[in-house]
Amino acid sequence: MTRSIVIWVALAVGVACSSSTNKRDAAARELLARARGTTVFGPASEFVPSKRIGLSGMFGVRSPTECEVAILPGGEDSFAARMALLARAKRSIRIEALIFTGDESGLRVAELLKQKKREGVDVRVIVDAVSNVKLQTQWMYFDLKQHGIEIEGYEAMGLQIINELSLPQLTPWNDPIHPNMRYHEKLWIVDAGLPDAEAVTGGLNIANEYFRVDPTNVPRYWRDQDVLVRGAVLADLTATFDRNWAHFKAIDAQRGGVGELAWAAARKLMDQNGPPTISFERRDDLIRTVAAFEARTVPRDYQAARCRFFQSRPRLEETFIQQAYLKLLASAQREVLIANAYFLPTISMRMAIKEAAARCVRVVILSNSAETSDTPGINPLARGYYTELLSINDSSRVKACTHDGGVQIWEWLGKRPGDAKQTQGLLHAKYIVVDRKVSLVGSYNLDPRSERLNSESAIVFENDVLAAQLAKLFVEQDLSTSRRISAQEAARFESPATVQQRLKNELAAVFEDLL
Repeated sequence: MTRSIVIWVALAVGVACSSSTNKRDAAARELLARARGTTVFGPASEFVPSKRIGLSGMFGVRSPTECEVAILPGGEDSFAARMALLARAKRSIRIEALIFTGDESGLRVAELLKQKKREGVDVRVIVDAVSNVKLQTQWMYFDLKQHGIEIEGYEAMGLQIINELSLPQLTPWNDPIHPNMRYHEKLWIVDAGLPDAEAVTGGLNIANEYFRVDPTNVPRYWRDQDVLVRGAVLADLTATFDRNWAHFKAIDAQRGGVGELAWAAARKLMDQNGPPTISFERRDDLIRTVAAFEARTVPRDYQAARCRFFQSRPRLEETFIQQAYLKLLASAQREVLIANAYFLPTISMRMAIKEAAARCVRVVILSNSAETSDTPGINPLARGYYTELLSINDSSRVKACTHDGGVQIWEWLGKRPGDAKQTQGLLHAKYIVVDRKVSLVGSYNLDPRSERLNSESAIVFENDVLAAQLAKLFVEQDLSTSRRISAQEAARFESPATVQQRLKNELAAVFEDLL
């Protein structure tokens, strides 16, 4: 995972937190206060606006006649659905991902993108500049560029770094936190504007680990969650991509033409010496697996649903997805199921979870264990909040509940109780199901990074059938490879027995706002 890379890049340029803890707490309390008594489908006026652009980034609510959603149970089906969409693309392809890796699955995607470009399809790709540094991945981007495919977040000879550093005359900002504000959204939109347009959105990037290509590589064999979407709501997904595209183009125009000079130099070399021979290392067995996944028939159990698409851009001081989570928790009556890869709850989330539990709502939280997390520091810090969250179970209000209310915390182990060893790696999914009625799936983690740094997107939808499908995945699949944390364990996590672990926790706490 590139989060560690991002953190070190951020530290290298001197990231500093500009907001005081008191101001942050006050803002969190304001958001939660505004969430009470409202719903995620309420008017825009019930959301706290951005101080920079107001509510202009908000999308409206879509009726069931404008929105249909289908659950994709795992990475294998997501890959099959994505490739089927590409194969039938007639007008346009829009792809945005934090990570687009030049491995067996990524290279197969690239092959099909080149084919569709030759057929006259408009192909555009956005990737995160600092999250795709492997040489083979950079060569894949170079090859796509030579086939006429525009890729924002990539430049020849690695000069996309120019967009990340605050350099006089070359970048339009002087903000030390900018290099740590990443582009974490996941969008895959085909034939926007046509009657049969479809999209995939959720938590998956483009790489073998997300599509579960190699079960023998357990640490890189992940559990994730996507959904298929169609209907008029695709205009909102497309608008999200287009304004991200315009943002990158504006940066291109403001950086002094350095990127274009690099491309001119690269093409001059190719004119003189011929194009480079690009060879990619691939495993034959994984190529066969990718082909088998591509050939899968994915049932499209589309359900009409009231829905709303959200984008949240901290660089523009938007907090719309954070507010959506708070509204979902505040409106819950019986049950909240939360699966979240990087659960490091901020003050507003901790308050909302405890308030829901105090109303006798059963709140079940699932995130990674120390054994499965790919980001050092996240799990120890998260465990430091377990006691606070579980303490609500000892309150008189929860004890008086006539049904199973309160907070449960589970950690993903990637194996079932009878398994001799771990069979799956990271839980990368980010979804929530409320009262088996309303669900949210997206790229947003319940951590400081998604709240304050990363550009994120998510779709919320109201449909009993879809909610039941997600809840079944949560209960029968995800919890079955996890274990519940007791209050006694939580207390031990909060006060580790060893000096070494206490020091590790204190060091991690220094970087909590960056994780």
